[in-house]
Amino acid sequence: MNTKEYVQSLFSDYEETEGLKDFMEEIQSNLDARIASLVKKGLTEQDAFDKSCAELGDISVLAKDFSLKKRREVFEDAYMDVRKYMKGGRVAAYVIFGLVAVFGIIIAFISSYTVGGTLQSIQEDWIFGNEWPYGREISIVTFLGSLLVFLVTSISGFTFLVLTQETKSLFPMSKKRAAWYTVTAALISFGLILMALVYFSDGMTGFQAERVAAIAAIFIPFILPGGGLLAYLLLTEKNRLKPWAVSMRDDTVKQEAKKWDDPATAGRFGMFSGAIWIFAAALFFLLGLLVGFKFSWIIFIFATATQLLVQGFMAKKK
Repeated sequence: MNTKEYVQSLFSDYEETEGLKDFMEEIQSNLDARIASLVKKGLTEQDAFDKSCAELGDISVLAKDFSLKKRREVFEDAYMDVRKYMKGGRVAAYVIFGLVAVFGIIIAFISSYTVGGTLQSIQEDWIFGNEWPYGREISIVTFLGSLLVFLVTSISGFTFLVLTQETKSLFPMSKKRAAWYTVTAALISFGLILMALVYFSDGMTGFQAERVAAIAAIFIPFILPGGGLLAYLLLTEKNRLKPWAVSMRDDTVKQEAKKWDDPATAGRFGMFSGAIWIFAAALFFLLGLLVGFKFSWIIFIFATATQLLVQGFMAKKK
């Protein structure tokens, strides 16, 4: 077996791409140069070949990288165009529900201005050059009350459309199951807006017993069953990933696992993480004593973000 046949055997399981082809040629060139060097030192052709191949080591991980990138390129070109799945009727439905939401917001803004209670007064102010009601007090209760039906309708419609739509990596959900998700979205969104209406009604001066009781009365029939139904649906959800997406996900997970199996990498990440959280805890108590614990907890958000950045940098570098 010559070096060309040997290199081809190493990559026999992977799709041939320009990048992979160049990589194979580079490996073959290095092998030939190493074999020639060993022969000059007195080794036979076969011994030099065996020694060079042993020194080459395991390059399957690099080959896997090339194969995974190629598969991504192929599927992005052939299957991932959103227009492949967006039929005319579905596009029209998205537009309609979007317009419903926009229309609701406009109506809510108009209704929320306290200008005598009529749209006519707004028009008269504009026609006769009086002060246009910008900057006047806006009624949050009126705004939310006017927006309620429009927003719940839009959220419910978008939920059903998104879940029943086939995507580049997901099969569409059955219409029956998507309908249950739609009911869940309607219950939760309707309950949250109603709770906000109660919260802001008559000015917010504190959590009076009546206000708390009213919020609880809304939470029980809307948020509670909606949350329970959502939990059930999520826990019984089946995998809708397409076969190619499952394969690519598994390959990616394996490669990431190999990166972090390195004891040196894991050790460095552990030390960085420990330093970040020790510093965050110290800064939390320091800011708590100087400024107040009401705001010092924000430091943990920055600590989490810093740790994610460190993890991403180390993974990329690796």
